[in-house]
Amino acid sequence: MRINVNSMAFLKKHLNLLILLALGIAAFIRAVISLDPDFGWHLRMGELILQKGIPLTDPFSYTMPSYGFIDHEWLNNVLLAIGYKSVGIYGLGIIFVLIFLAALFIAIPKKYKDYSSLPLALSGALMLGFFGIRTQVVTWFFLALILRVIFEEKLWEKWKFFIPLIFVFWVNLHGGFAVGIAILLIVFIFKLVQNRKFELSYFVIFLASLGLTLIANPYGSRIWWEIWMQMSDGNLRWNIAEWVPAVFYIDFAVFILFAFSLFFIFKYRAKIGGVKILIYLFLLCMAFSSIRNLPLWAFSAILATSAAIKFLMDEIKKNKYATPRLKRTKIILFVVILLVLAYEVYLSLNSAFSLSEQNFYPVQAAKFLNKQKLTGNLFTSYNYAGYVLWKVPARKDFIDGRMPSWRRNGIFDPNESNYAFKDYLKMLSSESIFKQMLKKYNISDVLLPISQKTKDKKNPLIAKLDNFLQQFEFWRTNTQMLSEDLTKIGMKKIYSDGKFVIYQK
Repeated sequence: MRINVNSMAFLKKHLNLLILLALGIAAFIRAVISLDPDFGWHLRMGELILQKGIPLTDPFSYTMPSYGFIDHEWLNNVLLAIGYKSVGIYGLGIIFVLIFLAALFIAIPKKYKDYSSLPLALSGALMLGFFGIRTQVVTWFFLALILRVIFEEKLWEKWKFFIPLIFVFWVNLHGGFAVGIAILLIVFIFKLVQNRKFELSYFVIFLASLGLTLIANPYGSRIWWEIWMQMSDGNLRWNIAEWVPAVFYIDFAVFILFAFSLFFIFKYRAKIGGVKILIYLFLLCMAFSSIRNLPLWAFSAILATSAAIKFLMDEIKKNKYATPRLKRTKIILFVVILLVLAYEVYLSLNSAFSLSEQNFYPVQAAKFLNKQKLTGNLFTSYNYAGYVLWKVPARKDFIDGRMPSWRRNGIFDPNESNYAFKDYLKMLSSESIFKQMLKKYNISDVLLPISQKTKDKKNPLIAKLDNFLQQFEFWRTNTQMLSEDLTKIGMKKIYSDGKFVIYQK
């Protein structure tokens, strides 16, 4: 019994660290196995900036080469290129895991750390599905830092005037800095309304932070135009998987965290504080608007829910009849933590394997293109364009992960596109438009995935269900079904490896 008591005491004291350790191991495995579709162009852009400086126009596409794009991740791309050359994919994996864990550790409120294990586990498990060697992870870190300072009064009084300095780095590393500015605005307005007087210190912090985002980057105020282009883009929100509203995202950890945090935060809203509730709701609305924002909301859920659990426990302790059940409740919560972590780690690693380089990307097809040294422009699916830019550097692309929101009004150049992503969607839905684009952009080669229909003689029901569901997967249907029809428009097959096919005009 003594051993068991000591073991339970050890787990209780170090539970958060054990959760972070489990998340860190799973995150590292995921980082080195899966390959983000945007990794390739991030790497290429970083290498280009190191060699020639920040480009004024698009260097990688043949559809919008004169477009004055804004690389809001330019410094991130440079560091990624340096890191990949210096420490490789495993070294980058370690670096991004440390950033991830640091963000989670910062999000644990010191005052309520003994009550943060459940929200930490749920939030960390949620984030695993979004984790990888991705530039967004940097925004996770800065957001956690901002929220921690805002949520803890002692930290706010001590460090509030250093907050603008965070934006000097953030604005050059990732466009997520706009979320930080929005949160500071919420704090300023709340204090103005709450105290019914102008709070100079809050206004100065907000104004200084906003001002630095306008001047402390290579693009000046245009950086905000890029943010607006993405926020106002309906095509982006309904055609790119991670931009669709979160109501379409089914995840066990998300459901539990949402139900658990929303109930208890509102139950103890008076004790938690209005500004914290507003920030939580703001980030929750962002999460509903786009799946990719779920991790941002999760950080506010850790901070606010930990406080709510503390108030709940205090309430239980006052009731002598409820106290005996408190220990059982804690054991149940501990079991829930373990089960949720195990389940989410399993799902995360399973999806990581499906997004590995060998399983998802046209590895052999890219090697074939390099050996053939084909001329003319290459067309491939949006999902593989970043990888092809990396592996076949001599070829430009039609559309890649930088470009979905790029648009301009009027005829800028008859040989270019004013909205490449919209043209891409039309191209995949119409054979006649596809033929027009081939001619307009001198596309000589087309690289596409081969349609993978489920064939399971033992389980025909599963086969039918899978084939039915494929109809609702944008990247699968349009590109894979198109790959079966290109011979009809006069193209010939020059390569096939069972997964990908290359046609030539």
